[in-house]
This record gives sequence, structure tokens and C-alpha cells, in this order.
Amino acid sequence: MARVIKFRGRSIADDSWVYGDLVQTADNKTAIWPIDSKSQIGIVEVYPESVGQYTNLLDRNKREIFEGDIVRQTWETTIVDDYDDAWDASGTQTGPVVIRTQGVCISPCLTENHTNGDKTITKNKRISGYRCEVIGNKHDNPKFFENICND
Repeated sequence: MARVIKFRGRSIADDSWVYGDLVQTADNKTAIWPIDSKSQIGIVEVYPESVGQYTNLLDRNKREIFEGDIVRQTWETTIVDDYDDAWDASGTQTGPVVIRTQGVCISPCLTENHTNGDKTITKNKRISGYRCEVIGNKHDNPKFFENICND
């Protein structure tokens, strides 16, 4: 399967999300050329801070995941100690999507261990699309983003 390269950004004109190719105009403005074949409007100027790249991942609901989305990811594992005792552990990680050299990650994120109730802030945890769900993005609801990362 070929990698899809596309971006999204919030339109300066009407605050709607625009999806397509990222463009830098001659007068140094950030814009997106819409991929919607029905669109005849040409490039759309967007807020530079709202631009996010498509990660080529889908969440568990088959929704595309973009840089800047806030996702909640579940995890499960079996822990084995030095005495060969084993037990199951599970939890969630919640935070904004970032693209790093090691891949698509959540950073920073709130990690909750459902087994012992621990809450810790971690960085750069890789995303497994089938284990996560997009619950918003940091541009539509910045207070939601702040509440998660400052909990």
C-alpha cells in the first residue's frame, strides 16, 4: 500500500478544516490545495499552527489520525516477575499525536495503570491504530487538551 501524504489545516476565511496538499505561497503564507475534486476554489489560506500531517494510521473506528489529534490508547500486558509469578495489567494513554523520528507517538500523555491506579506523565509512546480512538484535537478544544496534559 502506498503512503498517503496529505495535510489538514483550519481555514482563515471560515474556520473550517481543509484537507489536501500543503502549499507555501509566494508571499510566505501557509495554504492548502484541497484534494476534494468538487472544490473549484483553488488554494485556501490556513492558520500555520493548525497544520497537521496525516499519519497513515486509522483509529479503531476507521477515522484518519492526524498530527495534533488527541487520542486515547488502551494497553494490556502480562507481567512476569523474577519468581515466575505472572499477572495481567492494563491501562490507557491519552494525549496529542506527534510525528517523531521513531514514528507516530503520543507526547506528552497521561498514562493510567488500571491495575494499581498509578498516573504518570510520559513522552513519545508509539501509537497502535487499532488500540486507539481519536477523541478530539488540540485546535478545536484547547482547554480539553490542557486538562488532559495537566491532570
